[in-house]
Amino acid sequence: MSTASNPTPSATSRPAARYGEKPQPQTSGVAGKVVAIIGVILVALIVVMLGRYVIQRQEQPISATLVSHERVDDTTSRVWFDVERKEDTMAEPSYCIITSLNYDMAEIGRREIVIPAGGDRIQRMHVDIPVNDLPVNGGVYGCASTMPPYLDPTAEHPEAR
Repeated sequence: MSTASNPTPSATSRPAARYGEKPQPQTSGVAGKVVAIIGVILVALIVVMLGRYVIQRQEQPISATLVSHERVDDTTSRVWFDVERKEDTMAEPSYCIITSLNYDMAEIGRREIVIPAGGDRIQRMHVDIPVNDLPVNGGVYGCASTMPPYLDPTAEHPEAR
């Protein structure tokens, strides 16, 4: 019987000729540092964007909030809303776009309302909107203090409105 000495590899060793050298663990941690830096930059970017959003919301000269919706009949929707203006913009007219919505929350009617100059800083208003479907809710699309020409009462041809 021949007793050839075949070395048996241990459980943790592997033949370098067959599999290559064992990879050395990366000790520098460059990838982890890059991921951490990118994470910090993303968090800072989110904080800056959130701050800008809050500041822009506070600087709006006019805003409106939905109060209530009433279905007058199957073709008319009445929407109640509160308009809040800043003191420095109350001397000029503004306008708001009010919408009426159906069960699918699709817009089925829209009305642009002129808010006349003067008055109280916070006003409750309502508007009747003709609709082309069964109205179930109202909404405020937005408000602005820059009047479009077709709503401007000082425009040259007001009878064309």
